Order: sequence, then C-alpha cells, then structure tokens
Amino acid sequence: MIEVCRGSSRDPGRSSSGTVATGYRIGDYAIDAPEGVRYEGSPFVLITHAHCDHICGLTQYNSGYGCSEFAAVAITKPLEEATLCTHLGFEPPRRPPEKILHEGDMLEGDGFSIEVIETPGHSKGSLCFYVPDLKTAFTGDTVFGGQALPSCTLPTSEPGKLVDSYEKLASYEIEKICPGHGGPFSSKHYVESLIPMVADFI
Repeated sequence: MIEVCRGSSRDPGRSSSGTVATGYRIGDYAIDAPEGVRYEGSPFVLITHAHCDHICGLTQYNSGYGCSEFAAVAITKPLEEATLCTHLGFEPPRRPPEKILHEGDMLEGDGFSIEVIETPGHSKGSLCFYVPDLKTAFTGDTVFGGQALPSCTLPTSEPGKLVDSYEKLASYEIEKICPGHGGPFSSKHYVESLIPMVADFI
C-alpha cells in the first residue's frame, strides 16, 4: 500500500544528510516531493516541511499540494528556504498550496485516513502524517532511523519544541516510521527512546 520513492542524486539535501530525500505514495496522496521523484497520476502531495530537498519536485508536475501555513510562506515568497533552492540550482515551486494543513486535520483516502500532526523542531511549521489503519507515521525530518537526531541548528529550527513534538508522537500507536531520508522501519517504542536524547541535546 505504501510506495517508497527515492530522490535523485542531484537531491539538494544529499550533502547534509548523507542520503537523498525519500518520498512516499499512499493511495491518492504523496508525502513530500524530492527532486527526481516522479509520482504516477496526480496524487495530492502532503509537504512535511519547506526545506528544498522536500519541495523541489513540486515543479515537475501539476499536482495540488498541502502544507503548514509557515511552509506556504516559505515556498511562495523569497524567504531563506526558497532562496537556498535557487542557489543550489533548483527552482522552488512558488505556486501557493491548495490546502493549508493544521493540527488534527483528517484527510480521507480510499479505505484509509491520514491525520495531520504539528511537530516543530527541525523546522518551524514541520508536520507529520499518521495513518491509523496502518499504525504508520510519515515523519519527514522530524524522526530519523538509527537513533539519529534531526539538525536543529538552522535559522528556522525550533529546538526547544522538539521534545514536545516527540512526546506528542509517542502518544500515538506507531508501529512503522517512514522518515524523510532512508527507508521505512518498524519500531513500537522508537520515538519514546529519542526523548531523553533530545532533552540532553537541547
């Protein structure tokens, strides 16, 4: 039901993360739009955050997309994130989202639903997407595998909010995590294990 879609080697996030960004397809929805990802058809794209390695692919097709209010401004205005995309040789989409996503919004798919969870920390306006029927969370750069913590040193980072975001995610019944870099992995208590690490980090 979940299709994993790797970004291209030109992915602007590769140098900082070590791995290209990962997009996902679930029914009529896609999670993020990394450079080089070609989603078949016209899925509605859910953007986890406005960093250029997760949004540059939006220019490759005309699908609608949804994101947080902060991400909408960062994508469509000449703010730092959009300027960085241009500097790296990628054109940010500039067009506004079809939908602004908020905490608790429920998006309906064919036989499943997706809940929007606000998870600032790595970036202001970061979102995670939870599919209750699959007990799966799409976490963008909020949660990585391998006990790795996201970078919270960027100008739009909010490190003081990352613990709260992890505590919120830990309250969900999550059995599979689909991060924004790397591939899906299974772990029932993974997010809980990160909380003390983050508390020490900040």
